[in-house]
Amino acid sequence: MSQEKQLPFADAATIVRAHQKDVYFESSYRDHLQDLFQILKGQRFVNTYSKEITVLAKAIYIGLTSLIGARTLGEEYVDLIYVTKSGKKLPRFLPRLGFLVSYAIVPYLINRFIKYLRIKKEQEFELSKTDEKSDSTSNWIIKFLSNYYSVLDTLLNLHIAIFYFKGEFYSLSKRFFGLRYAFGHHKEPEKMKRGNYSLLGGLIIIQFLVEMLLKVKEYNDDLINNEKSPKEKTINENTLDQNTELRIDNIKQLNELSENFDSKILIDLNDSKQLPYLEDNSRNCMLCLSPMITPSAANCGHLYCWDCIVDWIRENPECPLCRQQCLEQHLLPLR
Repeated sequence: MSQEKQLPFADAATIVRAHQKDVYFESSYRDHLQDLFQILKGQRFVNTYSKEITVLAKAIYIGLTSLIGARTLGEEYVDLIYVTKSGKKLPRFLPRLGFLVSYAIVPYLINRFIKYLRIKKEQEFELSKTDEKSDSTSNWIIKFLSNYYSVLDTLLNLHIAIFYFKGEFYSLSKRFFGLRYAFGHHKEPEKMKRGNYSLLGGLIIIQFLVEMLLKVKEYNDDLINNEKSPKEKTINENTLDQNTELRIDNIKQLNELSENFDSKILIDLNDSKQLPYLEDNSRNCMLCLSPMITPSAANCGHLYCWDCIVDWIRENPECPLCRQQCLEQHLLPLR
C-alpha cells in the first residue's frame, strides 16, 4: 500500500467511542455467562468465580472478533480497522493472539499471583517477628504488594494521558503488539482535528502531580512521627475510653487491636450474641454463604463480610446482587 493510499489513523475521540461500545458489549457477554452458570452451577459458583467469568467473557468477545480478523461491534460502529504501527499493513494472527492473551488473561494471572505473594509474605512476616532484619524486609515487601494496584492504576492513567495527547494506542496491550486504529474510510484532515482530548490528558497529568506532592507530604509526616518516642505512639485503654479517634486501614489492624485490648472489636456472627438484632436468615454473607465476619453494608443496603465485599468491588465496583455502583469508601461496618 503506497503512502498516498494509506488510510488515515483514527483520532482519540473516535477510539474512545469504539472502546465504550466494546465495554458495554463485554459487560453484556459477562451477564449472559453469569446467567448461564447460575442455571448450571448455582449462584454460589457465580459468586466464587466471578473474576474467571469476566475473563472468559472478554476472551470470547475478542476471540470471536479481533482474533479471527473481524471487527468488534464498537469498531464497526465508528468504522475502525486494525493496522500495524506504520499503517501500511494489516496485523497478522500472532499479534492479534498476543493482544487477546495480554488483554483478557494476563491481568487476571498477575492479580492472582500478587494476591498469593501478599498472603505468603504476610504469613512469613507473622512468623519472623523476632528477627528485626527479616521483619523489616518482609514489611517492605508487604507494603509494595499491597500498593500494587494503586501503582498499576497510576501507570494506566499516565498511559491514558499519553493517548489523549497523541491518540495512538488506547491500551498497553495494543501498544505492545503494535495494533493501531485507522479509519475504514477516507476522512478529511480538518474533521479529524475535532474532538481533541488533550485537555483531559493535561488534567490527568495535573492530578498525578498533585498526588505525588501529597505522597511526599505523607512520607515527610511519617518520618516526623517515627522520630517520636515510643511512649508518645503507644495507645492504651485509657485513651480508648476517652474516645480517641483511631485510623483503621485494614482488618489486620482490627485484629491487633482486638488482641491488645479485651474489648471485642471484630464482629463474628457465628456468635449469636453478636448483633442480636439481625435475624438468623440474615446473618450469612451473600458471597461466601457463611456467617459474616465484620458485617458491612453496601450503600444499597445489602450485607456482606468486609473481606468478601472489598475483594469483590476492587474488581467490580458494584453490588453483586443489585448491580448498583459501590465503592470501598461507601461501605459501612455494622456495630
